[in-house]
Amino acid sequence: MRYLIVFAFLFVAPSAFAQYVVRNGGYVVSCRNQAPLALEVAEAQAQNLTMDYSPARSFQVKVADLISRIRAVNPEKALKYTRWLQQWPEQVRWHGRFELTGPNDQGTIKLRAGCRMRIAIVQTNESRFGVQEYAIDSLLWQALNEDQKAALVMHEFIYRDVLEENPDSNSSWVRHVNTLVHSLDFQYRDRRAFTALIDSL
Repeated sequence: MRYLIVFAFLFVAPSAFAQYVVRNGGYVVSCRNQAPLALEVAEAQAQNLTMDYSPARSFQVKVADLISRIRAVNPEKALKYTRWLQQWPEQVRWHGRFELTGPNDQGTIKLRAGCRMRIAIVQTNESRFGVQEYAIDSLLWQALNEDQKAALVMHEFIYRDVLEENPDSNSSWVRHVNTLVHSLDFQYRDRRAFTALIDSL
């Protein structure tokens, strides 16, 4: 009887456990005859904002550099992101194309003729079974350069951080934060605001 009660609790009260499936997190803008861009990169370009990347050749090292910027203002959060980066290879699941479904948090960017929005990454967390996965559109991933991959991975880490506190969050705010993590100009110009931004996650 005791085991039956435990079994029933797991299925009747799922809200007692952290769980989320993000079906619209990692967007890219894909245009004819042009390499795809992470949505926050496209948004930054539309606003004439600069995103600064490490000159490293691999997206993993570029992500590590972005995390180091967070470490300067919040070492504990940077340590968490570093752990997630180390776990990344074993948590990736290659996938076919995703359909654009779920709440619209694609922002207000106006796409040119010949361009469309696509989903590159869907992340899933199921704490009851110790599962954290990132399903990735394999063909789209191959078309991205290392800067775009780094932007998307960092997006997923920030999003994961936000979702742990609020599973109903969408990715619009996450893209804003990610853009400022990429902006050395903002970080040098207003260190206090950058620190408050990271602490708010």
